[in-house]
Amino acid sequence: MIGERIHSYEINAHLGQGGMGNVYRATDTMLGREVALKMLHPQLTMQPQFLERFKKEARVLAQLLHPNIAVIYNFIEQGGNHFMVMEYVEGTSLDDYLKKYGALPAEFVVPVFVQALEGLYHAHKKNIFHRDIKPSNLMITSEGTLKLMDFGIAKVAGEQKMTQVNKIVGTIEFMAPELIEGKDASIASDIYSMGATLYELVSGRLPFESDTDFNLMQSILKKKITAPDRMNPSIPKRLSDIILKAMDRNPDHRYHNAREFQQALLAAFPGSRDIDTGILNRANYASDLAGAGATRVADDMATRTMMQPELATGIQARVKDFFSDRKNLMIIAGLLLLLLLGFVVLNSIGGGEEKEGLVLKTDSTEKKSFNKESSTGTTVTEPRNNELVITPPQQVQETPAQPEPEQTPEKTKEETPKRKPKEEQPKPTTPQEQVVPVTPAIPEKKEIYINSKVEVSLSLVTTPDMNQKEKSAQRVKFSVSRPVYYNGALIIRQGAIATGNLTIGRVMTDIEINQVEGANGKNISLRSKAAHGSRKDIESGKQFTAIIQEGTRGSF
Repeated sequence: MIGERIHSYEINAHLGQGGMGNVYRATDTMLGREVALKMLHPQLTMQPQFLERFKKEARVLAQLLHPNIAVIYNFIEQGGNHFMVMEYVEGTSLDDYLKKYGALPAEFVVPVFVQALEGLYHAHKKNIFHRDIKPSNLMITSEGTLKLMDFGIAKVAGEQKMTQVNKIVGTIEFMAPELIEGKDASIASDIYSMGATLYELVSGRLPFESDTDFNLMQSILKKKITAPDRMNPSIPKRLSDIILKAMDRNPDHRYHNAREFQQALLAAFPGSRDIDTGILNRANYASDLAGAGATRVADDMATRTMMQPELATGIQARVKDFFSDRKNLMIIAGLLLLLLLGFVVLNSIGGGEEKEGLVLKTDSTEKKSFNKESSTGTTVTEPRNNELVITPPQQVQETPAQPEPEQTPEKTKEETPKRKPKEEQPKPTTPQEQVVPVTPAIPEKKEIYINSKVEVSLSLVTTPDMNQKEKSAQRVKFSVSRPVYYNGALIIRQGAIATGNLTIGRVMTDIEINQVEGANGKNISLRSKAAHGSRKDIESGKQFTAIIQEGTRGSF
């Protein structure tokens, strides 16, 4: 298709492929602008239901003229093929940001959703429900404008159903419970999907996860959702509460419309309308949102709070909640006790060394020159530039020691042998200085025994052959999306390579993840959390999850 001309549109690049067709970038030769040309698969034009759905998407988009929605320009037919001419949106999807950073900060995400809800509110006023809101359908342009994409399965209120009975349309992970139960799409179902999308973006995890679609649907229908701020401590409590309200299992308890959802965000984060992608470049959120790194993110957000007074209330509420939890107080008390014991041990060690003349202490308020002579005659002087300067003993003549004033004869006799140099000791003719650098102590490795479920998030880095004729396993590689900590020790680094196999079927794929490189350089055995998946998961670059085998031991 590259180089072909469709009416006045000249195709110059292939942008992607979906379930119903291909998308190309083209140039409108009459108006001189770039457009996106969506072409229905030729084999689907012979099936009336798909052709009607394609035309319906064009009619839906024609009603939506809003800066936060990708608009349609034209619908054309040529040579038996059908094309939709749409606005060409050059930017980055939130799914791409999620894959790169693992989780996104509230300062970045809130303005994104303020704009997304503005576009959704416009669609709802036209009685159009999106039905497939998810990170990959939210695009941020280079100018910082959010575009709501892909109304391919949108539904107009009151229209006749086009889908088969008992067939679910949409992406299950972001689907409202009532849609799974077979009820019609509504404003409330889009509100839920928007909340589920926001949940994944700020926490880095889906609200519900399972190994099969059936179990996933059962979780959405029956399980209680985990608060986002428990998944990621850097999420403000106010934002976590807003997400939980949007995802309430009862549609009547959610926000009544997109504008009410938007106002709740603006009330909690005043002035959050302009999208600033620079926030992601100023903070390394990809590595700091796991384990000990989460502390630095919290500190970073607290610093921003000084510049943004509207965040102060949320931080204070989080601190109050933390210290009101008895379990947290017991943990703090235990840490303080450990610090006290460590101080006592280090102090006792330091005292023992001083008796041998090997430790030099200096007053922090008054710098003094201090020399101490050890039992061997070696002199230790004040450290210079983190070094100890040790001067060997001077040559000593064998003359009887004179008693010092105010000393008893008995005490003099005890000290006299100590001042005599030993015959077997070397007697240098000139004093020399030996410089011994003081090097920091190397932290000892920690022995780890894994006796609980530890998950590893992975992204596929090998491009598998999706069109292989014979169903056989393909060796593939995965990259670790987030670092993995266990009992305070880093056991798997971000970016570490895992290996496994994919067997591509016509509809489903078999997933096998075997091992990953540990932070200590040794391989760690893994097993796939989901043994099966759809071809769509592979093609869309969905995150995979593996579990470390229980009983794994190692030094980290």
